[in-house]
Amino acid sequence: MRNTTAEGEICGSAALYALGALEGEEARAFEAHLEEGCGACASELREFGSVVGGLGLAAPEAEPPGNARARLLERLAAGGDSVSSVEGAPESIDTGGAGAEADSSHSLCDEGFLVVRAGEGRWLPAGDAGVSFKLLYTDRERGTFTTLVRMDAGASIPAHRHLGVEQCLVIEGDLRAGGVEMHAGDFNCSLPGSVHEELTTAGGALFLIVGPERYEVVEARA
Repeated sequence: MRNTTAEGEICGSAALYALGALEGEEARAFEAHLEEGCGACASELREFGSVVGGLGLAAPEAEPPGNARARLLERLAAGGDSVSSVEGAPESIDTGGAGAEADSSHSLCDEGFLVVRAGEGRWLPAGDAGVSFKLLYTDRERGTFTTLVRMDAGASIPAHRHLGVEQCLVIEGDLRAGGVEMHAGDFNCSLPGSVHEELTTAGGALFLIVGPERYEVVEARA
């Protein structure tokens, strides 16, 4: 008999070939088998081909989330930004426009939620000695950046004018600006155009900032 075990295996490959699951030598062997004129395999291939063609239409239609396009464009924009521009910038806390979405260490737990664990993200120098920051989130639609700022004991940030609303929550340590002293749990909201005196800390500080990307450094008041 001419029908061998190998030929039997080839004849059973029509479904896999139609699905594109055969590669290399297996795919070429099946094609050669068809060229030899096997009518049974050719018939099976036509039947399986029609089934495979309809698989793409079998799944129900689904609408993407309303913010899918905006989030995709935001991620693409963030991916092209350079974080290195932070170092040496004239502004003390300059995020360089790099969004948290660009960092693969951030965890997208579910649609619409971004979780940044305590040990995730990158601490970068802010341009002032003893001051570093970690960008948590970029809201490009509103032009605001959510940033953790860390100051070592004795560090300072020069006097500056706010270019937009800036919210600050002290998480740890102490902060002083002029005659105002803040500690863990204290909150401050700076309105556009307001000027902060030099920020100093005696024992170090960790605080959360939500505000514009930049501020304007000004000369200290007498």
